[in-house]
Amino acid sequence: MPLADRALVVGIDRYPGIGTLSGAENDALEFHKWVIDPTGGAVEPTRSLLILSSTFNAPTGVDDAQPAKELVERFFTDIDNTAEANNAAGIGLKAGKRLWLFFSGHGFAPSLDRSGVLMANATTNKVHNIAAMLWADRLYEGGWFDEIMLFQDACRSRIPEADLTPPFLRKRQAPNPQTRRRFYAFSAKDKRLSKELPFPPPDGKIHGAFTLTLLQGLRVARDTATGAVTTAQLKRYLQDNMRNLLPIADLQDDDIAKMPEVFDPDPFDIVPAAQAPAVAMFPVRIKPSRVGGAGKVLGANLVDVVAENVTPADWELQVPRGIYKVVIDGVGEKLFEVTGALMPDGNPSEINVTV
Repeated sequence: MPLADRALVVGIDRYPGIGTLSGAENDALEFHKWVIDPTGGAVEPTRSLLILSSTFNAPTGVDDAQPAKELVERFFTDIDNTAEANNAAGIGLKAGKRLWLFFSGHGFAPSLDRSGVLMANATTNKVHNIAAMLWADRLYEGGWFDEIMLFQDACRSRIPEADLTPPFLRKRQAPNPQTRRRFYAFSAKDKRLSKELPFPPPDGKIHGAFTLTLLQGLRVARDTATGAVTTAQLKRYLQDNMRNLLPIADLQDDDIAKMPEVFDPDPFDIVPAAQAPAVAMFPVRIKPSRVGGAGKVLGANLVDVVAENVTPADWELQVPRGIYKVVIDGVGEKLFEVTGALMPDGNPSEINVTV
């Protein structure tokens, strides 16, 4: 299948010239597990490349640390070689249908709208990097793939007088008939820091708050009408829920990112409904200030979701993600939102509503 999906997943914990991370490889491993899962990204394992700093021997010096950018760039060389072979075979100058790019490690941002991921042999003076977004744009604009998915869990700090390493592939224009779409999401906005956190069992590991939110969203951010995980739903899920994983001290720290940067995505299904499980339901607990009156919960289309002739003092229900309104006779009404937030252990987070 020459036009199959492909994935590049990079996680770097070991930076002898900058400082060690604890969760980048955990993030990469979990994302890679999802992207090759038939019910997830559904990429064939043989067409995915997982690069972790721990798979290399401990370096004798900073300059020997791996992975270096040449290893990542080889993946892009292979993509271009595949496109050339497909073109020679009459298939067209494309390498595949969808490309997944995931990077987790130290990062930097030379300017407001650009950012890169530092390679293991980087220092504050030798800023070896992969400009993930520049690469995604180059492959998108040239039509190497129909769809580009880019996720980057890395800080976007400034390094004075440093710049990104541009893609080595020459620019080209995709053919007019080709429909192309993309989704880019970054853990932090300009100058903000990404946060690693220890999570409780059953995982019990350190993860980036962005990656954990991303993986939750890829599983539950489904359109309630179609059951598919869509770009619009995933964007909203990321922006609504990453802050829910941060402790109070981080929420009060202006340097730490509370909301990821999600570039305005094209509308398409990330995980088709046929692959996605049933629409997830989330617990809601409604506490009326006074009981006895008839009550109902309405969805965004003002259709009754559930109704009670006599509202109980502790009203429990299960609903999909969305905007709702509870109305209780003689008590009042209140709007509330079910964002689909999950707790670190993967269980749904309960929404409490007081009327």
